[in-house]
Amino acid sequence: MKLTDLQNELNARAESTDQTPDLLPGVHRKITQTKCRRKAAALGTVGGLAVIAAFAFLIPSLTTSTPQPADEVPRDYVRNGMTLPGLEGADRLEKGWIGDAGDSTLDFSWTPQVQDTRFAGYCNTGVYKFTVSVNDYIVGTGDCTTDPGSLHTGISVSADRTLWLAAPAGKPARVVVRLTDANGRQVRGGDTVVALGIYRTAAVPAEGPPAQTPPTSPDDYVKDGVRYRAKIGGDTLLGAKIADRGKNSFDFTFTAPGGPISLSVFCTAVNGDESGGLALHIKFNGVEAGASGCAGDSIDAGVGSAWIPDKAPPAGQRVNVTVQLESTSGGGLVTKPHDWIGLGIYAKGKQRPIGDTYLNELVEYGGRNYRLRDVSTTPLASVHEMQIRTPPNTPYLVAFGSSGDASEQITVRLSGLSEGTTSSGGGIGTIGQPAGPVSQAIVKATGATKTSPGQLILAIYLPDN
Repeated sequence: MKLTDLQNELNARAESTDQTPDLLPGVHRKITQTKCRRKAAALGTVGGLAVIAAFAFLIPSLTTSTPQPADEVPRDYVRNGMTLPGLEGADRLEKGWIGDAGDSTLDFSWTPQVQDTRFAGYCNTGVYKFTVSVNDYIVGTGDCTTDPGSLHTGISVSADRTLWLAAPAGKPARVVVRLTDANGRQVRGGDTVVALGIYRTAAVPAEGPPAQTPPTSPDDYVKDGVRYRAKIGGDTLLGAKIADRGKNSFDFTFTAPGGPISLSVFCTAVNGDESGGLALHIKFNGVEAGASGCAGDSIDAGVGSAWIPDKAPPAGQRVNVTVQLESTSGGGLVTKPHDWIGLGIYAKGKQRPIGDTYLNELVEYGGRNYRLRDVSTTPLASVHEMQIRTPPNTPYLVAFGSSGDASEQITVRLSGLSEGTTSSGGGIGTIGQPAGPVSQAIVKATGATKTSPGQLILAIYLPDN
């Protein structure tokens, strides 16, 4: 056994008698909202993941503890006047750690499982935030609540997130928690006691249409556990590459299909300073094709941040793709030794254009395909509200938004569905609904005037059986 392996094993066992042991896994899935728009993605970083710092490695006293059987109620963890509940609703405490008064950093070992997990940060005084990293991977920044009994606070990470690339199941991982201000800068908490509870998240029923694990095929591109699927909805993979961990550039080739293509970026890197963000710059045969902020929180990389370049290469052209991780503040190439970058290029399936925007004829949602059925449009200059009848007794999708150059200044809100009012912002938003009785989906645009170009859009998708 190597010295580093021995140290990792000792760290995994290094539990002071008042820290909770690791427990067993569980899984659930949530459905998210998606957007599509015919223009390059804006530069930026994933929200809440913008701070990296150097951490001192603390080795706690060497004792061992026995994990509790999964059918037993996890015990509360009590220390320094704080209590982390063993159960928060149906969520089970997998690991708890409470620091001493004045500590602004927690540093401990945890053996993760690939499962839906919630990192809940607590403080006994003050209003702060907390930033969590696992094996130098920035999990995120959340609000540090003063109530350890508050349910569903913290940072939620599902079983298909990229965290598990850096923290594989069953292997000891190093967790670092820092107390930060609203801007992500580390603070000294004075007499504040900081705590972190790592909870196994209980499964909950899906609020939208039925979901399933997306289908895979032998034609998928897979590297280091990250996958670009060969087919997503009506789109077909033309080429993809995931660089080795820590690389800041790569290249590959594909043959242009002659129609519209989409670029799906994968980038786990986050901004490490306050001077600017990070972006993937993409070139086709040496010519800039566009740039995108870092996005990549799912190992199903093709469903992440995607955009359509203004110009597609001509049909049959062999295209050399160059991708570089750069600073948006003009600092050139940036190296992130603990992160991955990648790109997948897809031939778009059949589309229905509406001005400078489009609707895909076939889309994937929750792992299932849906086909465009009904579309209503009206000029924004004359009509600011419209509705469409929803189908009975079947799950469906509602796509809504606006087209036109001014769409970024127009907010389109959707109502009449089970979740209340939902806003699309600029472009097209898509939301899924479970089977139910007939209703009316209603959209209303605010910010539009009598001179606004473009269309108000409302559409229905039905399952593609």
